[in-house]
Amino acid sequence: MRRRDRSRGQALVEFALILPIFVLLLVGMFDLGHVVWANDALATAAREAARFAVVHGGSDRSTCPQGPLPATYGGTVGTSTQCGFAPSSRTPYVDSRTGVKAQATRWLNGVGTSTISVCYGQVTTCTNDVDASGATNIDGTKVTVTVRSTVSLAAPSILGLGPISLSGTATMLVNN
Repeated sequence: MRRRDRSRGQALVEFALILPIFVLLLVGMFDLGHVVWANDALATAAREAARFAVVHGGSDRSTCPQGPLPATYGGTVGTSTQCGFAPSSRTPYVDSRTGVKAQATRWLNGVGTSTISVCYGQVTTCTNDVDASGATNIDGTKVTVTVRSTVSLAAPSILGLGPISLSGTATMLVNN
């Protein structure tokens, strides 16, 4: 009878030793899924925002222009109700990227705090909405949207590590 009691105690000790490792692996799998999902959300947000920017280029036909307009822009600017965002109402028109950033934000639900940069022209990295020199939003101009976010994870925080930084970037040509 004593032998049986000893094996129960041994199983309990083995279980107590393995349980933390198992829980850490399980939480790590959920974290990996969270990172993959967040990375996909950032890439989708950047792509959809860039698509929005190229559709709302600076041709005279565009009533909801985004980005730096050419000096020769002769179109009329619509209202926020028509555009779905608040375009610049100042004359001359002030460079506005609010619609592009709003489009990216629509795709970022649940990702956390993100920064969105929209850059026009041939830029190597898109940060702080800095365009290439003399860039406008006319046909054929490159528009780059970069979305950055930090993702907090459970398993690394248990080990004392901080959040990881992710980003998504999309570049397209204005074609409106």
